[in-house]
This record gives sequence, C-alpha cells and structure tokens, in this order.
Amino acid sequence: MSRGTRITLLLLVTGAAVAGTLAGVRLWNVHQQTSDWVWSPKEIPSKVQFAGREYNCGPDPSPTKQDVSALTPQGRTAGGGEILAKEPSTQARVFIVVRTRDGAFGCGLMGGP
Repeated sequence: MSRGTRITLLLLVTGAAVAGTLAGVRLWNVHQQTSDWVWSPKEIPSKVQFAGREYNCGPDPSPTKQDVSALTPQGRTAGGGEILAKEPSTQARVFIVVRTRDGAFGCGLMGGP
C-alpha cells in the first residue's frame, strides 16, 4: 500500500470517527432533554422540562380532555410546542398542556409535587 493510500485511508477513518462522535453527542443531548432518541426534539417530547420540574407526556401523547381556557402560555418545549399552565403560585404545577398545530396534549408531573 502506498503512502498516499494510507494517508487517504487514515483521513477517511478519522473523519468517520469524528462524525460518529458528533452524532452520538447530538443524540445524547436530545435524549437528556426529552428522553427521546431522535436527532431533533419533537414538539411534544416524552419528557418536558419546565419551571425546574420534569413532566411526562409519554412516547405517544394523546389529546387532553382538560379545559385549557384557564391556562396561559408559559414557555416552549425543546421542539417548539407551546407550554400552557396555571399562573405561578406557591404550589407546584402538577399538570401542564403542550399545544401544537395538531391540538393540545396533557403532561403530568414526574415524581410528584
């Protein structure tokens, strides 16, 4: 094997290792935020981090039956969904709603108040 071929092969292997590492870091970061193993966060991720707490929306969220008219916009999910919740108070919010163009989906507090 010639020197040029070895250098080319070394560069290809190094490039593949760097690309694999970057992809792994991206997947891990999204997983830490949302509990989903995807390249970019979904509008309604399995886990929503909001107001210092974590809320469970589940891997396959279903539309909420709760009346959302009393809830106000409080933030956004990592994927861009709008978080609706009651106004801040001394009590922990045990339920939030994530609203997207497809509807409103309920998420309960993980671990209790």
